[in-house]
Amino acid sequence: MKWIISKLKKFGRWIMHLPALVKVVLGILLVVLIFGGSYASYRIYDYTQNDPEFCRSCHTMEKAWTRWQKSEHSEVGCHSCHHVNPVQGAQLVMNYLLERPDQNTNHAQVTDEACEQCHYSGDPTWVQVENTAGHKVHAEEQNIACQTCHGMRLHEFTPATEICAACHADHVAEHEKAIKVPEMQDMHCIECHPFLREDSPLRPTRETCLGCHKKIEDGVTFPDDAPMMWDCKECHKPHEKDMPVVDCLSCHTDARDQGLHAATTHSQAACKECHKPHEWKVTSREPCLACHTDKVSHNEGKVCADCHSFGTVTGMGGAGQAPGDNAGG
Repeated sequence: MKWIISKLKKFGRWIMHLPALVKVVLGILLVVLIFGGSYASYRIYDYTQNDPEFCRSCHTMEKAWTRWQKSEHSEVGCHSCHHVNPVQGAQLVMNYLLERPDQNTNHAQVTDEACEQCHYSGDPTWVQVENTAGHKVHAEEQNIACQTCHGMRLHEFTPATEICAACHADHVAEHEKAIKVPEMQDMHCIECHPFLREDSPLRPTRETCLGCHKKIEDGVTFPDDAPMMWDCKECHKPHEKDMPVVDCLSCHTDARDQGLHAATTHSQAACKECHKPHEWKVTSREPCLACHTDKVSHNEGKVCADCHSFGTVTGMGGAGQAPGDNAGG
């Protein structure tokens, strides 16, 4: 240590005896060296840490680069999601220089914290997922890592139905217990299960279903006094193999024994032959006349159930029976 101090003092005395002009030149060179070196260091740091082109320089990155450019994160730098410490960074460079890219197996890992710094930040620039229906169930309640759903495909962040099927195999078309509604087999799960809906259940609500079905030609309509105003899933089970639509008699257990429902021809008919789906109440003569064609002129203008009871009295109704007895079944 004394030797170093001695040399520094000797160097200082040498500087002091130099001509003034030489001192000025040396001072300028020193300043240029310090600022030039600092700027060069900053540029190198910025290039390696913030410029995606640095990552692309690795000969294994072209596929990842192409997909990243087309993705929702194309404006996000690599190191915003992929974090490595200086030691890991040095290892990546060494493996690249030694042409051993197969040994860089863990450098692309993304932590939940990296996702949360944008998507839980409250910044409207990014899609915010806190308290949304799907993330509340999967991320917050079940503690499923973001990468389990969003990291299965290289730089493609929207989960495909195959990713949902990894856990929900019994709800997709290829499974033996799968969805049996053909029109829905090509739909993405999130069309019915809205992941980003806030403060709402993940299962479809009545409004979710009607949002699509009211737009379809000959789609679902409900009269204002329709008797069934609950969620569609109470009757429709699209993921059930054997019974995608629940049998009416699972709720109306005594219907076959009531009034004219018990008559042989009526009890053997399907409910929907007389009761129009979603309206259910029989308020016109047409359903009856579809079979009773010889009664077109019989008490014309009246609803059949005004005289013929489908309520609790078994057998044919007559004029003495109460009008309007449970025409809806």
